Amino acid sequence: MPSQSRRAVRVVTVLILSIGGPFATACVAGPPVAAPSEAPTRTMVFPLATAVRFSDTHGAARSGGRAHEGQDLMAPKGVAVVAVVDGTVTFVRHSNDGSAGNMLRLTDADGWQYVYIHLNNDSPGTDDGANIFEQAFADGIRVGQRVKAGETIGFVGDSGNAESTGSHLHFELRHPDGGAANAYSSLRAAPVAPLSEVSLTVPFGVVDELVSAEPGRLLVRGWAIDAVVADSVVISIYVDGTPASVGTADGDRPDLVDRFGRGPAHGFDLTVDAMTAGTHRVCVIAHNAGAGGGSARLRCELVAVT
Repeated sequence: MPSQSRRAVRVVTVLILSIGGPFATACVAGPPVAAPSEAPTRTMVFPLATAVRFSDTHGAARSGGRAHEGQDLMAPKGVAVVAVVDGTVTFVRHSNDGSAGNMLRLTDADGWQYVYIHLNNDSPGTDDGANIFEQAFADGIRVGQRVKAGETIGFVGDSGNAESTGSHLHFELRHPDGGAANAYSSLRAAPVAPLSEVSLTVPFGVVDELVSAEPGRLLVRGWAIDAVVADSVVISIYVDGTPASVGTADGDRPDLVDRFGRGPAHGFDLTVDAMTAGTHRVCVIAHNAGAGGGSARLRCELVAVT
């Protein structure tokens, strides 16, 4: 009998809390607690090239009274970070200052934003903080660049205030209006994408000339063509791992017409000025001009600048 009485009390309690009226009102004390911003599960691939274990830390308390607005995906330095959707790079920050460090924002066709924070700032196998652009971001990453889901866009690191927490990717999902949403359910449902799927759509070309033509100036000539569309591609010149000059391969190259059938406007004739004397590692990068699918290093070598 005592056990039956206790069971009856529990049933009555549930009924009182589940019905309306004064009883339910009396059981609520204080103002309502604001819930974290909810988001429907977004269809995406996982933002790392490998699966990792993670827990839901959206809304967790952080220093300075902040609330955590993302999910932390712990992974070793150098693990490839990939585009979770087809989209456009709308923000790139190359700096170890502040809490975020190196970061990138990708925006999809619906305006949803995907933010990648704490990208790598160290030379391989070190914690030197050298912060070379090509060790934080994949070749060809720039504002306005279109990328495909699964395409490598950067590398895991510990830049910003992650130096004391271990290397990881802080990943955020944001509504089109910029408000933070919880990415946990989307990440849980996201498959790891095979990186090889984007390798067949990279642009191609040739660097015909890469020389120090006069003191402090580098001359770069050649041609480049997108693998899918006829649009002219953008060319970036990296000096010692960091973008130093940018131009477009839209110069007249009639010799390309019969070879590729894409028209003649795919040549480039670019310079890098104000270079310091000495030997520099110079890389010529062709950006994908279509809907994404990787960029290509056309040439990379040591050049003596007078």
